[in-house]
Amino acid sequence: MSLKLLPYELLKGQECHTVPDGIDFLCPETGLDLCIYQRGSEASEHISLDKLNYLVLEATVLEEYSMCLQVNIYRGKMQEGQEADFRMIFGLLPGIKLVVPLDLNILSSQDIFPPRTQGRLKMTVFGKPIRREEIHEIHLTTMPYVKEHMLRIHQLHFAVTEPVVILEKLKLVDELGQWLPKEWPTKLPDRDACTAFLKRLEQKAASFQCNFPYADWDSYGGWLKNPMTKTGWFHTEYDGHRWWLVDPDGNAFLSTGIDCIIPGNETRIDLLRPWCSYLPDPVGDYKDAYDNGRHYDMDIELFNYGIANMISAFSTDHWRECWAKMIKSYLYSWGVNTIGNWSDLSFIRYAKMPYVLPLDRYSTIGYPSTSVKIFRDFPDVYAEEYCSASEEYAKALLPFAQDPYLIGYFMRNEPAWAFVYDLNIAEEMLANPATLASKIIFIDKMRHTYHEIHNFNLAWNLSLNSYEDLYQPIYHACGLSEHAKKDLSDFSKDMITRYVELPAKACRKVDPNHLNLGMRYAYITDLSLLSGYENFDVFSINSYQFSPYQEVESIGSQLNMPVMIGEFHQGALDRGLTAHGIKGVKDQSERAKAYRYYVEQGSLSRYFLGAHYFQLNDQSCLGRFDGENYQIGLIDVCMQEYREMAEAMNQCHSNIYQVAAGTAPAFDTLPVHVPPIHY
Repeated sequence: MSLKLLPYELLKGQECHTVPDGIDFLCPETGLDLCIYQRGSEASEHISLDKLNYLVLEATVLEEYSMCLQVNIYRGKMQEGQEADFRMIFGLLPGIKLVVPLDLNILSSQDIFPPRTQGRLKMTVFGKPIRREEIHEIHLTTMPYVKEHMLRIHQLHFAVTEPVVILEKLKLVDELGQWLPKEWPTKLPDRDACTAFLKRLEQKAASFQCNFPYADWDSYGGWLKNPMTKTGWFHTEYDGHRWWLVDPDGNAFLSTGIDCIIPGNETRIDLLRPWCSYLPDPVGDYKDAYDNGRHYDMDIELFNYGIANMISAFSTDHWRECWAKMIKSYLYSWGVNTIGNWSDLSFIRYAKMPYVLPLDRYSTIGYPSTSVKIFRDFPDVYAEEYCSASEEYAKALLPFAQDPYLIGYFMRNEPAWAFVYDLNIAEEMLANPATLASKIIFIDKMRHTYHEIHNFNLAWNLSLNSYEDLYQPIYHACGLSEHAKKDLSDFSKDMITRYVELPAKACRKVDPNHLNLGMRYAYITDLSLLSGYENFDVFSINSYQFSPYQEVESIGSQLNMPVMIGEFHQGALDRGLTAHGIKGVKDQSERAKAYRYYVEQGSLSRYFLGAHYFQLNDQSCLGRFDGENYQIGLIDVCMQEYREMAEAMNQCHSNIYQVAAGTAPAFDTLPVHVPPIHY
């Protein structure tokens, strides 16, 4: 058969051999690099990007682990070591021939996580919007891998219409939700073995005394040896040396938490049904294991193997109470004192432990927004509807306002607009063709600053006829002049401050007793993200590093404010999944070291209030709702704890207050890390 492959220039890697339906590439550990489009070149002269809608890849990962592929797009000729102007990464499961259609509408960068397609794992988009006429080069690469790796490319071409993707019927998971193509030491052989394990675990949990295993901890998990101000609520306090949380009994408290304390982890089945050989009747005994995805604001089908395993062991009527009892015993034995974000509300009520809330999840409208957005999910913050939405959003606190176990609330998690480095939200506002309330305010501000349009034109290096011309899209306006950049930067900070301030003030009116824990930014891509911090009690970030110390110190010292880590994790490939997660280590022993190193090194910062591990469960080996399939859990799909992690957490938490107070040394053995497989 003839191969439908774009002409390419092989920049890294080598062609091993051609097979009847493709070409095998040997990729170095640092990754493959194929230049597949170059404007003006002879090979690309027949390609008119403005008339095409898809880049189509058909490939097979010839490895036992998943692989992350990347499409890099450049405005000019790519230079050695240059960061792409725009890129998209996506994951493929191993050993499966799969067609991946890449929609070129993604180039608008409005959707950071494009909708999942048949068989593909997660996709993430990085960079500011890029127009097709700006594109000079396109490269297909593989991300750094744990070793040299093989990729077979069957097709690689542009298309006008989206290809039909038909998945081959394959047995990839067993009835327990375990990955079939792989063996590992703790893999359970069948349903009977899983049920027997779960019944033993339930019996052990039934006799477990749910107290923290440390004599110097109070019932909340606070430190009896450091009494502070008692208010009956969680609050923050600086003792002259460092910041602390203080629990309702008045004792110093550091938050050792776990995110997503929920039964099992869902598998997306509507796009993967030919790979799911075991799916019981959705209206019978296993109905609790099915979900329609409404809590993800998606119309999708999900199946939870972890819940199915519990139903098999304890019946439809009793599985949930058994699960809660078992998980509570795990948390106390590990020394975990906080129930983190996105956890099961019925478990929170049952456990009577400190917890935090993702407030947008409990709001009927999510985080306040507007019908017209400026960029991605950033709303038109000067619109009247943003004010009214902020008031509605704050009402979500009412059911929790009198609960002393609530530490505080995160206003939202990882705003999509804030993922872009050096983003100037006001610059994106000017590029947006919509008539925005924020744009009206900005234009009025420019009119008052410069008065005559002639003065504005001189400062901005433009030739507008009137200020009304600013309602027409202007692209890359920060590059017009230094004055333009400063004006837009100043207004960008004003917009972000308003984005934070209006809902934060509304929340404070509804609930003055609990802590505002901030936005949980994914990372600080620009200092403008610090705008509005005065409305927080605690600044929060999700920090996927091996140590959060530098980030916490940097933010805390700039703001003179304590910092909480909303997410971190490390994964390995020596158990039942085929991808690490955002940080990768060699094996489970190194995961254990990584946990201790992260939390104890973080505790050395006087601004550090705690860190929440993401997450309780391993993700689905076929991919959760968006396609993440990471080995990051503290328990597997059969609820077996990872012994190395359990022991490390217990050791870490037994000493965490002494480390934070400076009376004990922090764990200082850096884990052996590897290039992580994640998307």
